[in-house]
Amino acid sequence: MIPDKVLNDIVRDLIGEDIIPLVQIIKGKTDVSEFKVAEKLGLTVNKIRNMFYRLEEHSLVDFTRKKDKKKGWYVYFWTLDLFKLKNLALRKRREMVAKLRERVQKESHGEFFLCPDKHIRVNLENAMEHGFRCPECNLALQREDNQKTIANIQKQISRLTDDIQLLESLDIKPLAEKKTERVKEKPKKKEKEKVKKVVKKIVKKKFFKGKSKHKAKKKFFKR
Repeated sequence: MIPDKVLNDIVRDLIGEDIIPLVQIIKGKTDVSEFKVAEKLGLTVNKIRNMFYRLEEHSLVDFTRKKDKKKGWYVYFWTLDLFKLKNLALRKRREMVAKLRERVQKESHGEFFLCPDKHIRVNLENAMEHGFRCPECNLALQREDNQKTIANIQKQISRLTDDIQLLESLDIKPLAEKKTERVKEKPKKKEKEKVKKVVKKIVKKKFFKGKSKHKAKKKFFKR
């Protein structure tokens, strides 16, 4: 299972904070009724369905629908695609790591100047263009010791790298593969039911024919 922090981060960044409670309800489950989700979150079914549609725009959910025979409307059942979420989280984190490493290179090989009131932060070239003065307040720019900045970026890279390693270790199957497995399981259950019916018919024919129910049972259990 994808850790909650990673799951919540990717949902928040990609879709929105309000989708997180919904995702937490359906994660790891299959064919969850939108009515049950609406009941748990205290929202209307239409609101919940719109939230699911936002996930569907990014192909992060799959759904089936069934018609309510009594009421005549369709009920949707949703499944979160953890396989796609995992791959999306991996891609986003790899992109972030690449950008942060580029920034470390720039910070390590450049000089930066700050406005005392933090209006601007510029490199040496831009500082020279402004005459080493802030264009907002005209205060003299100060050379920045950016070692703390570099250290903070390195920490971010380390956290993201840990996330990547953890995600790569997760064995999450594609949703289509899981569906195939469920379909294969159903015939087995049907076969068992058929066998039970055949056995009942044989038992009934052999032991109940021409006898009262009580006598037949007695004969059967004496065997």
